[in-house]
Amino acid sequence: MLKKLLFTLYALIIVCIGFATIIEKYHGTTFVNDYVYGAWWFIVVWILLTLSAVVYMFRQRLYKRYAVMLLHMSFIVILLGALTTFLTAQRGTVHLRSDVSTNTYADNGNHVQSFPFSLTLKDFKIVNYPGTDAPLDYQSIIAVKQGEAVSDVIVSMNNIGNVDGYRLFQSSYDSDNAGVSLGVSYDPYGIAITYIGYILLFIGVIATLLSKKTQMRSLYRKAMKPAAVMVMIMICLSANANDEIPTVNKDIAHRLGTINVLHNNRICPLNTVATDFVIKLTGSASWNGYSADEIFTSWMIYYSPWEEQKIIRIKSRDVQQLLGIDNQWASYSDFVDAYHEYKLRSAIDDARKGEGHISMKELMEADEKFHVVEMFYNGQLLKMFPFKMSDGTVSWFMPGAQALPDVIPVKEQFFIKQSMDFLTESIVTGQKERSKEIIAKIQLFQREMIGPLLPNKNATQAEIFYNTISTWKSPIFAIVTLSLLLCILLSSSSRISSLRWFKISVLSFTTLILFYVTLILGLRWWLSGHIPVSNGHETMLFMAWAILIITIVIDRKVTIISGFSTLIAAFCLLVAMLSGSNAQLTTLMPVLQSPLLSVHVMTVMCAYSLFALQCLLSIHTLILIRKNKKDDAERATALSKLLLYPAVFLLAIGIFIGAIWANVSWGNYWSWDPKETWALITFMVYGVAFHDQSISWLKKPTAFHLYIALSFLTILMTYFGVNYFLGGMHSYA
Repeated sequence: MLKKLLFTLYALIIVCIGFATIIEKYHGTTFVNDYVYGAWWFIVVWILLTLSAVVYMFRQRLYKRYAVMLLHMSFIVILLGALTTFLTAQRGTVHLRSDVSTNTYADNGNHVQSFPFSLTLKDFKIVNYPGTDAPLDYQSIIAVKQGEAVSDVIVSMNNIGNVDGYRLFQSSYDSDNAGVSLGVSYDPYGIAITYIGYILLFIGVIATLLSKKTQMRSLYRKAMKPAAVMVMIMICLSANANDEIPTVNKDIAHRLGTINVLHNNRICPLNTVATDFVIKLTGSASWNGYSADEIFTSWMIYYSPWEEQKIIRIKSRDVQQLLGIDNQWASYSDFVDAYHEYKLRSAIDDARKGEGHISMKELMEADEKFHVVEMFYNGQLLKMFPFKMSDGTVSWFMPGAQALPDVIPVKEQFFIKQSMDFLTESIVTGQKERSKEIIAKIQLFQREMIGPLLPNKNATQAEIFYNTISTWKSPIFAIVTLSLLLCILLSSSSRISSLRWFKISVLSFTTLILFYVTLILGLRWWLSGHIPVSNGHETMLFMAWAILIITIVIDRKVTIISGFSTLIAAFCLLVAMLSGSNAQLTTLMPVLQSPLLSVHVMTVMCAYSLFALQCLLSIHTLILIRKNKKDDAERATALSKLLLYPAVFLLAIGIFIGAIWANVSWGNYWSWDPKETWALITFMVYGVAFHDQSISWLKKPTAFHLYIALSFLTILMTYFGVNYFLGGMHSYA
């Protein structure tokens, strides 16, 4: 009876918080906080679950297995800390203006509360990435007066100010930069208890992995023999042909591509802009045999003939009809009629009103491509000429800019306005040496203006190389195809995995993919200046890298893993390739400037890699069971259960490192954001699989593997569903 109550309450919580994330999308965060997460019934359910778990643990004499007992007790302590926070913590906001003292703040109910001290904003500043307008950090210097004593506290992103237990964190700032809003949190007891729980969790994980009283050792012995695998898919793309058109000499185009510009709030070579431009229009980094540099610079010089080229890819049949084209390729001139009216304008207006038969998404995809060319013509993609102002900030100007600040000397103004005209003339008249000379003068101008802030020559060449290899599609399709063939081969023959030449071939293939992914990640790390785990594209690359590392480590013992892991890595690379603007190198948002973020994401992605591996392994085992191959199925089952330990433990550690990061950055270690809520659901769902011996229906191998395979849906929801459907603070990830 107690066991049924325990699992009923456990399942009820999973269902409630899952539905709450969906309700939040339609009714808002305040609604679900009031009626679900903060409701009395929700707290009662958690308390009943905790009490039931404690009683059940003692009935099962779990205290005789110290490591497992410690692991379970850590969750009890974490929940106790959460309850303490809920009952005793104070939260609110305080608005400060320069040189104005205050000793009050507004709590979450908009009631005025008092500090045992007074606060005065002495200074607020936005710290930008060098040479750009992209914010690196927001810093508030606060004077704190306690009695007669006055001290300064600095509050910035990932640096919370602490005064007598009151934690102050950066929230927003006034448009005139003379005022800030700070979050306020007072929770000395709940945080302490919760952190003790995190420490117990970590110790419990290590103790469980080392303990001789868990199933891990017996599972390891059963698993260390081959098993096999499953299925998957893929498609290709098409090309386009056009008549010969005027182009800039390849060498000149390449040299132009090395000129630095301001793009995406970072200083990068023009080649990066050209690559983004061409990918946006065509879906590929080249077109009709022309490189991105050739297309971009040629369009810049010979714009009239390039406006007629069928270079813009339009997938929607309905949009193709609006533009008057009979296939998926349109020219820039196809977007306007004989009267220079934009052909899509009325359709977009109708879609915004909920009228018309063409979806807004299809129209926006085409509209975005048209306006990318408009931005190109307006000079927004060519912020090429930097100038350091008297206050130390750097402004970037486009070629031919007319309204230049008076502080810029006449000679420099003339160069900004005329140099590109001289370059265009030299290119059109075929004066290659003069073209090279003008390009060199533009680069010299940049060095004289902001030399120390510019990337060095090696970094520029590295970024151009990165732009080349990161946009290759054929290697990704080749990896997917070969990985799929490898899985089929291993599935069809259990003997082949024991052949020496086959093992060497598989290891070489895996190592080659690992080298490629490591090169991509390494270049992104170097060029972006931060560990590449900050968006969907990067986390997919990291997941591929993690699964390949795992493969090479354990491949000697379990050859079948190679088939699964290379296929998972291949599809991670495929998703990364299809992730669009996420692939661009960008500066890191201030709130993400924390090493805890990198550890959090890397740990969670390693867990996801193992869960993906386990999912495929379970599907394969179901096939083995159906074919009545009992020995192979038993080994595969042992391997699947063995993978469960590091996967769940890594996820648990990743979640709680994320909680610590949130506490450091936002002053709150848990906020029921949809991403963290679904991560908790994933953890709870997979946690059930540990108790297969206590749950009668889960004892059956078929049920166990079906459960594991279906559990992977929670990861898909956590990673993709939240990002694309639910939103929240983590939707950038």
